[in-house]
Amino acid sequence: MKYELIELKKFKKEDYAGFVLAGDVSATNTGLSIAGVTKDVLEPLFVLRFKSQEMSGIIDAINETLKFAYDKYGIAVSNACLSPAGPINAERSYCKLTNVTWDIDVKKVLSGTLLSSVSLINDFEAIGFGIPFLDDKKDLLELPHPGKHSPPVVPNAVKGIVGAGTGLGKAILIFNEKKSLYVPSPSEGGHEDFPVLDSFEFELMQFIQGRRGGESPVDYEELLSGRGIAVIYDYILEMEMFDKNSVTEDIRSAADKAAVISKHSKKDPACKKAFELFIRFYARALRNMAINIMARGGMYIAGGIAAKNMDFFTSGALMKEFEINHTQHKVLREIPVFVITNYNVSLFGAANVAANFPELAMKKIR
Repeated sequence: MKYELIELKKFKKEDYAGFVLAGDVSATNTGLSIAGVTKDVLEPLFVLRFKSQEMSGIIDAINETLKFAYDKYGIAVSNACLSPAGPINAERSYCKLTNVTWDIDVKKVLSGTLLSSVSLINDFEAIGFGIPFLDDKKDLLELPHPGKHSPPVVPNAVKGIVGAGTGLGKAILIFNEKKSLYVPSPSEGGHEDFPVLDSFEFELMQFIQGRRGGESPVDYEELLSGRGIAVIYDYILEMEMFDKNSVTEDIRSAADKAAVISKHSKKDPACKKAFELFIRFYARALRNMAINIMARGGMYIAGGIAAKNMDFFTSGALMKEFEINHTQHKVLREIPVFVITNYNVSLFGAANVAANFPELAMKKIR
């Protein structure tokens, strides 16, 4: 099978007590990593990246990764966790991937590989399981509050994750005293009703409802996502806030409108306005979740949109909006906010589950 080898660090086999396989499976790429584990350290060491659309299933890629690990490093792996982009059944035994023709059946993976246990977790669970293993200085970018105020993270306090990309995901991290580890609680909070604050936003909601049909409330994901950026831009044009130009035509004909809007967001006034509104709405989602869960352990921004448009997230506008609240301003001001900059966070999370959460795994019947 064709794959790209990504070596994350130089290592010696004897530096680790054991090894696990961690998988991040999306519609575009399938990254399978071998992670080293000790009592205090868990880190992905290398990744074999496969093109998901060129695969017919996960088993051959797993076997290729296991063979590579054994042939090159003498590493034998028994436990694995896979984080696929798609709905996972209640038994954590099956996932039909979104936008890929193949699926993941844990029973077939166990019978078709040398693995003795396999866990399935969804993408935001993987981010949640991964955050505690990130390096605070290298893998997280803190967004200071107005006045360059940087509140400390309260140890073992609740953490929240919000991430916009193709859709909008959320998760809550709760510290497990018995394991001395954080455990994420899955959420569908991306589909909460979007709170409208003024007439402009009310008309924007009506615009979205008119496009998609139906009278159901507009949810956060309809604004905080790639398609959300596009619909905000379209509404700005509908309101004739700015003159149409050559950029307008480029966006209209683009397959990925959000990417083109992002490309022109520094110079084109309509694109810039779309991103300014997107940031305002993003801050609102962070603020509401932070208050809901009292996230004194921090709020964490994940997802590809932040990664590709960091200037908008670091300009100060997001954090100024984040603090706005009539009664809880002081509470919000003491909640730290971070952008996740290590895009292997899902591999950390999957490795964490494979190493530390055997109760989530299906095991091979001998």
